[in-house]
Amino acid sequence: MELRNLKTFQVVAECLNFTKAAEKLNFTQPTVTAQIQALENELNQLLFFRAGKKNHLTPAGQLLKRYTDELFLIVDEMESAMMELGKPSGYLTVAAPEYYCTNYFPSIVSEFLRTFPDVHIHLVSCGSDEVIKGIEANSYDLGVIAGEVSKSSMNNIILDEEELLLVVAKDIYEQYQDDVIFNQYPFINFRISMSYQRTIEQFLQQANLNPRKTIQFGSEEAIKRAVLNGTGYGLLSGNLISKEIASGDLVPILTDQTIALKTSLIYLKKKEEKNIQKSFSDVIQSLWSKADEL
Repeated sequence: MELRNLKTFQVVAECLNFTKAAEKLNFTQPTVTAQIQALENELNQLLFFRAGKKNHLTPAGQLLKRYTDELFLIVDEMESAMMELGKPSGYLTVAAPEYYCTNYFPSIVSEFLRTFPDVHIHLVSCGSDEVIKGIEANSYDLGVIAGEVSKSSMNNIILDEEELLLVVAKDIYEQYQDDVIFNQYPFINFRISMSYQRTIEQFLQQANLNPRKTIQFGSEEAIKRAVLNGTGYGLLSGNLISKEIASGDLVPILTDQTIALKTSLIYLKKKEEKNIQKSFSDVIQSLWSKADEL
């Protein structure tokens, strides 16, 4: 059943005059008559009858008019809502640690801007704790963090859960036993969120490890380079070091101990209905696990 035929019927039913309805619709009278006949044939019902010089609605016509009025009221509401919604545009500030900014957001932002070219995105690289503070202060619209946050004012959506591996350079692994490595070399850690630090502490506790010396870096990429250079051993996400594991340049140790790190999308609950923010949030959730394929 075509919407245009129903609209023509609604106008004819209001005017009860085919000529006036045609003028109102800017159609020819034969066009109006043809659309009404098509509707009658489709419904297998007569919609109008003529008595004297006037047209009248049949019982079927009266029933159809009631439903048609309700239908076009909903259509009008939908069109008004869409006009109010508009097309996402404006400025959006997104914050995330360097690893996510480098490895995930370039492809995600590119895909988003293909659909919403009128949006201007400002990507800020900072630690997860700074992301949380910035979201709370309304300095950032959206944030991605390592770990999770539990605050009544925020939404926390899990994007991914990666396995963390304790790794060491191939040369060191081939020369020393694990206990010697732990005694002679430092544990290379990096400054990130308290949530991530708790994850590391949980792993060390499970593995019964108490590093004698710890070195902190500002990113996972820096830790990977330091471990590859033989500076020490480090706990890194499997996705980040998959190539180095495959090539044998990095070797996992204590493989019987496993732990995972969650990645979360966070934003203030009071802003969740904001059109531009919701659109970008939906794209992040949809593409996060596919970012390396884009």
